[in-house]
Amino acid sequence: MTEIILTTAERASLYFIPPTVGGKIVPEEVQQRLQDNGLITAPHADGRRRLTQLGDKVRLGSIEVTITD
Repeated sequence: MTEIILTTAERASLYFIPPTVGGKIVPEEVQQRLQDNGLITAPHADGRRRLTQLGDKVRLGSIEVTITD
């Protein structure tokens, strides 16, 4: 498996995917970087993205990531 490198903002944003009404809005550029890393899906028909299995494991801390700023 390749190393996953995320910024602090990207790592924190995983908790807000998929977005909910009244929840934090994750900037599109952050969502795109998470998608490029395979952590979230492309937008579905409703426009929302969802975590992939890999993204869920990263969010739960069961896969180690490198955090940069």
